[in-house]
Amino acid sequence: MAVGHAYQPGSDAEKSLDAATSGTGTVKALNHCRMVEWRTDYSGTVSGGTIIIEYAHAADYPQTWSQLASIAAANLAAGTDGFGVTDGLRPFVRARISATITGGGNVTVRLNGVLD
Repeated sequence: MAVGHAYQPGSDAEKSLDAATSGTGTVKALNHCRMVEWRTDYSGTVSGGTIIIEYAHAADYPQTWSQLASIAAANLAAGTDGFGVTDGLRPFVRARISATITGGGNVTVRLNGVLD
């Protein structure tokens, strides 16, 4: 059985947050995927801040979304954080910066789904 991705890996279509220091990213519809994966890249100096990967059952869900991961931005340069994958259906996924990115740099978060 072939395995593919919802979006072309490395493409702009994967980006939920792009060169951001604050805010909520673009929602990605991954309801047809069996797994969700994320990758967080940084540019410049990133010394603090927190990135949350979260999901909900509707793209416009107005309540608190469920958390998949919390990423300490300070750990990105050390290569100890920023990548992950989770099994199971997560209909709508987004990245959100819950504590402003500090140090003068910014982050980009890519979200993708693994298809059967």
